[in-house]
Amino acid sequence: MNFARYSCTVLAWLLCSCASTAPHFHTLLRESERSTATPARAEVRLKVDPVRIPAQVDRLELVTRLPNGGITVADGERWIAPVADELQSALSVELLRRLGGADPVNTVGTDSISVRLNVERFESAPSRYALVEASWSLELKMSRKDVLVACRTKAYEAVTGGYPELVRGYQRAVGVIADEIVAVVRESAAGGAAECSGR
Repeated sequence: MNFARYSCTVLAWLLCSCASTAPHFHTLLRESERSTATPARAEVRLKVDPVRIPAQVDRLELVTRLPNGGITVADGERWIAPVADELQSALSVELLRRLGGADPVNTVGTDSISVRLNVERFESAPSRYALVEASWSLELKMSRKDVLVACRTKAYEAVTGGYPELVRGYQRAVGVIADEIVAVVRESAAGGAAECSGR
């Protein structure tokens, strides 16, 4: 009888331990984008190719820097999908929202937009920063001309809190990349030179 009671106690403790260490899941899609994203107008066809990212950070657990420069893997803080997939989805949504807004790019007949993102640095430190540094290429197929441009963006976002704020910093960084891509799209579609912002 004592053994049965002991076994039940151990089992209950194990169940409580598992419940208390359940992982927290995060996404690079901003809350507003998941609920109220504005679809792009039919004239704009967008394709974001699979994102390339360093293998050491393309994992479900969040990988962050320590104050001493070391690296830690946060087992209890996880992405809902591999980081490369998260980046591809988030960038697609951010671009669609901008291109489908009140000042659309399709006024001069943009037929299709293709984006390729190659992430070189995807790093962060809780209560300090979130950083996405990437090169990207943009291909526009328009009625009057085709445009191909290659640029790079370093998006550094200060972070004041823990993991939730760190994820929001990453989300803002993806938004910065989307802003720079759309700026080139608009300039090119308006007939100007396709130039990088130099950030």
